[in-house]
Parts: sequence; structure tokens; C-alpha cells
Amino acid sequence: MYKVESKWPHQNSIKVEWNLGKRCNLDCGYCPAEIHDNFSPHTNIKVLLDTVDALAELDKPVRVSFTGGEPCIHPDFEELIKHARQRLDWINVTTNGLRKPLWYAEAPVDHYVFSIHFDNDLWVRAMDNIMLFGQHNENLERIPFQVNVMAHHKHMDRVKQAVARFHGHNIPYVIRRIRWTEADNRDWFEAAYQMTDSKWYKQVPNRAMRLVDEMKSVSE
Repeated sequence: MYKVESKWPHQNSIKVEWNLGKRCNLDCGYCPAEIHDNFSPHTNIKVLLDTVDALAELDKPVRVSFTGGEPCIHPDFEELIKHARQRLDWINVTTNGLRKPLWYAEAPVDHYVFSIHFDNDLWVRAMDNIMLFGQHNENLERIPFQVNVMAHHKHMDRVKQAVARFHGHNIPYVIRRIRWTEADNRDWFEAAYQMTDSKWYKQVPNRAMRLVDEMKSVSE
């Protein structure tokens, strides 16, 4: 019998997608009620810390990705990620980018996924925060990140503004079209987009992977 292991160390680790709860500070129309609301109670911090300790006892490296809801609005999130930093191997946070840029730059996190949403008036604030985080990131230890540009078909003008700004400042982004499901009782997502928007989407380069690779090469 032979034990086969990947040449990429992270592929031999345990990947945990950790939904901290449904609580969110946004109310995006395409996000189902099953995964978000603005009233669910936050998970008790002792339960969270004990779970980190349990993960640390596993016999493989643990890579954890905190998500939600919105993980960064948990009142004890800073305590949680500091504890996870001491006990786990790699930490990602998926967030809507509405915390202050310096908080993101100084948190003990290995990677961020920022999701910017356009069916509310906070998208400009999120975009500005991500841009400022990118500037802080230039001056501090570089933290790999990417931006998921949630391209709602009703707000493509906003989407294009954000993409132009990210593109011009070498912010790594991926355009994500909203994929309605059958349960939403709406037309499939392809039919929702204007022909010109679909053509634009296919022509705009998604820069995330190339720029993340560039960031890694600079930091090594």
C-alpha cells in the first residue's frame, strides 16, 4: 500500500468553511434568508474558541475560512481570530469590506476575499475601504486578497465603475454574475443580463489569479 500526497502542502491539509452565523449588516436581495438576516444571535465566544481548540487537535494542518452572514460583525471576532492564529495554520476571512481598512491590514489573517455588493448605497464605502486596504497593504506585510465583484444585472453601471477603478489600481478582482436559482422563481441569470453587459463581462479580464501570483512573488 502506498500513501499518495500532493506536492502542494495545502492540499494535504483539512479545509474548514466556517459559517459563524446568519447575522449580516447588509440585506442583499439575492442572498437567501437561509444564510443571512439582521437579527440572529451571535454564537457564544466560548463555543467558538472551544471549536478552534478541537480543530487544532486534528492530525493534519487546518486551513479555516471564516464566513457568514458577515463574520466581521461578530462582537468577539477579534478574539476568535487571534486565538485561531495561535492554533491553526491558515486563516481566510470572507467579508463585505465595510470595516475600516486599517483593521483589515492589521488583523492576523493570511488571506481575504472581499465581496462587494451593489444593490445598496454602501458599495462606494466598501470600494473605498478595499482601495485603502490595498494601499496599506503596500506599506505593510502583503496579505493576498481578491475582490468578488457581485455583478447584479440591475446595477451594471455601478459594477463597471468599480471594475474600472480596481483595474486601474491593480486591485485583484473576479466578476461574479448573480446566479438566480429555481427556488427564487426568477428567470435564469443569463436571461437577466443585457446583451451589451454580457459581452462586456466576457471581454473584461479577471485579474485576481495573476495579481495574487504577483503579490506572492514579491513577498517571497
